[in-house]
Amino acid sequence: MVAVDTPALSSRAQTEIDNELEALEERMRALRTRRNSFSHISSIPPEILGAIFVHHAQQTQLLYAPDNPAVLSWLNVGHICRHWREVAIGTPELWATPFLNSLQATEEMLTRSKMTPLNLRSGPRYRMDSVQKTLMHIERLQEVSLPFLNGGMTYRCIMEFLNKLSSCSAPKLQSLLLEEEFAQTLRIAIPTSFLAPNLRSLQIKYCDLSWASSVLTGLTVLDIKNLSPECLPTLDELISALRRTPALQTLELEDALPTFPLQTTSLPRAPRAMNVRLPHLKRLRLVAKVLEVANVLARIELPDSTMLEVQLGCRASSSRNPNQEWKLSLPIISRALESCFKATSAKFCRVPRSLRLFGVGRIHVQYSTIRNPSSWVGPMIDTCLDPEWTAERPVVLDFDFPAETNTAILSDLWRLVPIRGLEALYIEGFFACWDGFWNDLLGRGAGRNLAYIHLRGTPQALEDLIISLRSQKQKHSLARSVWRRSRRGPIFSPALSHLVLDNLEFDPSFSSYARTSDLFDVLIDRVNEGRALDHLTITGCAGISAHDVRLLREVVADVHWDECESLDDYDLEYDYDSLEEEDDDDDYGFYGDGDYYYGETFVEY
Repeated sequence: MVAVDTPALSSRAQTEIDNELEALEERMRALRTRRNSFSHISSIPPEILGAIFVHHAQQTQLLYAPDNPAVLSWLNVGHICRHWREVAIGTPELWATPFLNSLQATEEMLTRSKMTPLNLRSGPRYRMDSVQKTLMHIERLQEVSLPFLNGGMTYRCIMEFLNKLSSCSAPKLQSLLLEEEFAQTLRIAIPTSFLAPNLRSLQIKYCDLSWASSVLTGLTVLDIKNLSPECLPTLDELISALRRTPALQTLELEDALPTFPLQTTSLPRAPRAMNVRLPHLKRLRLVAKVLEVANVLARIELPDSTMLEVQLGCRASSSRNPNQEWKLSLPIISRALESCFKATSAKFCRVPRSLRLFGVGRIHVQYSTIRNPSSWVGPMIDTCLDPEWTAERPVVLDFDFPAETNTAILSDLWRLVPIRGLEALYIEGFFACWDGFWNDLLGRGAGRNLAYIHLRGTPQALEDLIISLRSQKQKHSLARSVWRRSRRGPIFSPALSHLVLDNLEFDPSFSSYARTSDLFDVLIDRVNEGRALDHLTITGCAGISAHDVRLLREVVADVHWDECESLDDYDLEYDYDSLEEEDDDDDYGFYGDGDYYYGETFVEY
């Protein structure tokens, strides 16, 4: 009997012990919770803690693309302790931006967001069923940002949503962004009747709309790119639409301006009283053929504001004389530049402190009231119309004209823009740099305050710069005169203290290339004239030797050289065998089926 009952008694005893251990663990958890409640961080009210979580989530969403699994890394706040997890789950705003790569994540976040306004933000990778599920909550949508590929499923989904807006109101919708990467046969069309009374921002690309649509009412941001030819507005339609948006702060129109008949030889004129006034405008960007840009500029009254940013992208027409087009447009562009740089008060005039000239086929001219914009330093790339830099470049001019017209354009711009206060100059590219370029640019006292030059251009630009830098008195020169030409008149850029030579070539064997001895010679002249350089930076330049740098350090206090003597010094071979492919999807639990699992976030909470 004893032998038979022993297993049953043992099992019952183990169960009792297990229950007791579980009770002890629960007791310990309760004690830890009580103990944590006495810490300072636990004294933060849940409302404030939730606001901190929301701010953290918003900052994380700014760092990553919407379809990057790392955009959900803010979920870690719910893994710290039970209290934080309860606060996170109970804060609907935290879940207001569904992760569209996973249907499970989308559904769970829609549930936890309760009735808070929703933000639909999508990257190239998204699940269509997740997008459809979110668009069903039309009454809660606050922001819709949907770059898409023009496939049948995507097109039908977006058109169903837009058609709903013709009959079903979206009272909370404030921002709508619909962008196609390339022109397609099927185009998204914004309906004429658009029931979103609080919409303030409209951004579309390769989409179409009627200029009589109610969507063009009360906007503060209007950004339209690449309309179909049949949807381009007339000038009256565009001006009428702008009159319905008196609070407009950002206006960007790219290939969405009224066109001209080929036989047009003059721009139409209208009384100034007929122009549209946009007193709150902070950013204006127009990109089209030069006559189209000038035609719209003539009808917009730019506000007197130090915060106004103007970007003009002008192309020459293939069927017209580019010089004639430029001369027709010049008076209107001149008036726009006067508005940008005129005095806004008795004591303040927005004078450019820095200028950047970039040329590769077409030319880009950028002015800034900041002396050394951080984005301009270092290698320069063709991003002159990138909105990321607008705070540093209040005025940007982009001209895509034949090379023979560029000289005339630059000469006109030097007369139009007040550059006497210029302190920093950045030049890069392969535009036509004529003989005497630097004196034409900085002559007549325009370079008297210039302290910083960054040159990354052609050998001709370097040659002409060295000629211009030469002192009017050559008795101090140790080397030959530079190409037997000398300057006459005042010292060129007497305030120059920092010169950066970037990716240039010195070669004594070619007459069209500068020599390091020429640079050394003119720097000695400036030393003896009391105009010595304080800093000389040489990066990526060919034809510079260690001996040359030692000589330069005798006449310049601070010389920075990257020790690159020629292009052959670069090792362009890569050890591909040592490269390992990274699988970010495994790190974040992002699997091929599109579902995202972050720990037990969507399952066990």
